[in-house]
Amino acid sequence: MSRVGIDIGGSFTDAVLIGADGRVHVAKVPSQPAQIEAAFMAGLDSLLVVADESAADVAYLAHGTTIATNAIVQRTFAKTALITNAGFADVLTIGTQMRRNVYDLWTPEDAPIVPRELCFGVGGRIDAQGLEHEALAEDEVLGAAAAMRDAGVEAVAVMTLFSFLNPAHEKRIAALLAEAMPGVPVTLSHAVVPEFREYIRASTAAANSALLPLVGRYITALENEVASAGIVVPLHLMQSNGGVTPAERARQLPIVLATSGPAAGVIGGARLARLVGEEDVITFDMGGTTADIGIVTHGEAEVRFTSEAAGTPINLPQLDLLCIGAGGGSIATVDEFGALRVGPESAGAAPGPAAYGQGGVFATVTDAHVVLGTLSENCKLAGRLPLDRALALDAVNRCVALPLGLDSEEAASAILRIANANMANAVRMMSVARGQDPRGYALVAIGGAGPMHACSLADEVGIPRIVIPRHPGVAAAYGLLATDIRHDLRRTWRRQTSAISPAELDAELARLEDEARALLAYSAGVAHGESLDWELDLRYRGQAYNLTVPLGARPASIATICAAEQAFVDEHQRLYDYTPTITDTEIVTIRLRATALTEPIVVDAVGGGVPRAATQRVHDGVWSEWAVHHRDALELGDTIVGPAIIEQADATSVLHRGWTAIVAAGGTLVLERKAEA
Repeated sequence: MSRVGIDIGGSFTDAVLIGADGRVHVAKVPSQPAQIEAAFMAGLDSLLVVADESAADVAYLAHGTTIATNAIVQRTFAKTALITNAGFADVLTIGTQMRRNVYDLWTPEDAPIVPRELCFGVGGRIDAQGLEHEALAEDEVLGAAAAMRDAGVEAVAVMTLFSFLNPAHEKRIAALLAEAMPGVPVTLSHAVVPEFREYIRASTAAANSALLPLVGRYITALENEVASAGIVVPLHLMQSNGGVTPAERARQLPIVLATSGPAAGVIGGARLARLVGEEDVITFDMGGTTADIGIVTHGEAEVRFTSEAAGTPINLPQLDLLCIGAGGGSIATVDEFGALRVGPESAGAAPGPAAYGQGGVFATVTDAHVVLGTLSENCKLAGRLPLDRALALDAVNRCVALPLGLDSEEAASAILRIANANMANAVRMMSVARGQDPRGYALVAIGGAGPMHACSLADEVGIPRIVIPRHPGVAAAYGLLATDIRHDLRRTWRRQTSAISPAELDAELARLEDEARALLAYSAGVAHGESLDWELDLRYRGQAYNLTVPLGARPASIATICAAEQAFVDEHQRLYDYTPTITDTEIVTIRLRATALTEPIVVDAVGGGVPRAATQRVHDGVWSEWAVHHRDALELGDTIVGPAIIEQADATSVLHRGWTAIVAAGGTLVLERKAEA
């Protein structure tokens, strides 16, 4: 039986099928922004043809999507309303009163996802102990429902104070809305963020509600298409936290898909780098629209618990990554001041770069490569898309060379230098700006364009080693199959560390574990084991924010509590270089990472292709002949000395002068900069 992963990007849809024999089959097809499900099915059909398998052979199906990402970036949300306590209807508008730049007094802040006129306060109050202080004013809830109906509201978020302690009022509001507004989806804040701090709980619930109709329709349509094709296994979707989740869970909690596609790239790149012993890596996933940068230390991707979506704080675990508008389709323009800019606008899949011959008229990064020869007219992108150098040359000349008074090669080189500088800045923001030296990491180059820019980026940042997986152009789709099914649960549980009893803590852990096992049951048919990992958020008494540290396995004991407290003290000292005089600590939140382990990936054999000797004229300051190798013909241990080009169906790798590549485990290319003589 086979396992299939399909990742839809802005320009291309990447697909990977791993057969029961461990053989890897890949496919890459153009994305169809107007018909996302069609691109998914096209990728699936291509895979089944290449692998000579049927839909009935598929035993596991995972999907990475940008549907939620695009809705957030473009703010194409459903019309959403908020119901909260009387006196708190301004919670989203007031926010935290913090500005991104305290010295910028003119740039307007992003508007809340829910406009003020659709925020309704109703009577009723749960107190800080979780007890009902004032009964819910049900007539006010019904009045708000009537106003929402009249306004054409498509989704509702509900946030009441202290619902993480007692959700009775939120649940009753949901029941009243179900009667008054049947069919309108509702998000309850305690179900999404069972933690204190009402603003971020409200904003997360609002963002989730705003995505419910769109993502719900998409998942339903996709499931129908998959079922019609004859696939009977449940669909799983990639989450922002680096794990996959059943489609039914994603339908209820679409906000977990906020960075679905980029997260798959980080996981795929990190897992593939392990084949050659690299545990500390910077993943560089450059596709047609964006470049996504992630940091992996000691084999684990960094996770943050708060992020931002459309200017709105989100309290959900998410891989720590940075996405910028730099891809093969990024458009190069000369602004009114005569400065060359590359991105963030992209030519996308349609019409795409000028070289595609599909009506594109703007110069792009891909066109620059075609002009300079690093992409040959004889090379078909995704194995099927021919390139036209004359069209690329015309676009580069018209859009860049003529306005700047440069020749064609100078203009194309300038486009690539600007794109590389933008990506180098992103790498520095993710590493140097956070106290990490990028020279201590390997660069994992993935995505359709990543291997073309890897040497330039490594030279710019000072990274001495590059890893290019066997199928770099579909690494995100591979990541869908390499990751596990993951559920993150948490609950605010404020206690003085010195005063809690192990039995009291363990009872709370047991309640979270029961919730986790109910979620894991969704994936019982595809899991090959499970793990439960506990963490605590701790802080010193009087502090406003906390650090997350591991907690040992159940049952809780004095030893595990003391070990967690010491881990907090050590981490606080490491991060801030001091320990407060007040050393009393308190537990703020209990966290549980519940994982259903998927089947380990076995990488297929290296080589098997027919070697062919070829050269190609490339301009890197001067025109010269570069060796051209086909990836399928490379054998374990083969060495390639730059300058050279390595072609394959899903990506092209560019090996600059001064770099050497060795074919290592699993067909992975390991590039190292040659020492200066």
